[in-house]
Parts: sequence; structure tokens; C-alpha cells
Amino acid sequence: MADTQTADPAETRLAQRLAHNHGWLDGDDSWDRAPRSLRKDYLELARETLAVTGGPTEAQQEAAALAAEVRELRRQRDRYRDAWRSACRRARSGKRRRP
Repeated sequence: MADTQTADPAETRLAQRLAHNHGWLDGDDSWDRAPRSLRKDYLELARETLAVTGGPTEAQQEAAALAAEVRELRRQRDRYRDAWRSACRRARSGKRRRP
């Protein structure tokens, strides 16, 4: 079995999606925190799946890359929105304290 560091990006994306669908991951960043044995098992499953199906087409790879970019942009948007709301709450509570 190849090391998890040498996994093809398509294999890694499929492994992450499989682990997520099976309930082992709660987000994209949880893949990095997952136990090595879990990553190894799902990378192995992804390799087997890609070998049987013939692997992703170029269009599927591009779509997966765009989907990953969209997820990252949404995470950034959510962080900025939360920071904005927090700043607004602090500003409102600061105004109330002053006589």
C-alpha cells in the first residue's frame, strides 16, 4: 500500500467523500485530523473504486476542484459573517453600557 502522502488528488477527494458519506468526517478539514488508519483504509477503497470504474474524467476532476474551491469560499464567507455579527453585537452592547 502506498503511503497516504503519495495519494493522487482524485483518490484523496474520493476517499474524503466516502469517509464523509459513511459518517466518519464532519468537514473537509477533518480529513487531516482523522486517524492514519482511517485515511489509509479509505484511500485503499478509493483506489479500488477508481480501478473498477476507470477513474474520473477530466470534466469530473475539474468539477471536483471547483467544488472544493466553492466550499473554501463558503467557509471564508461564514467566518467573515460571524466576525461581522460579533463586532456588531459588541458595538451594540458597548452603546448600552454608556449612560
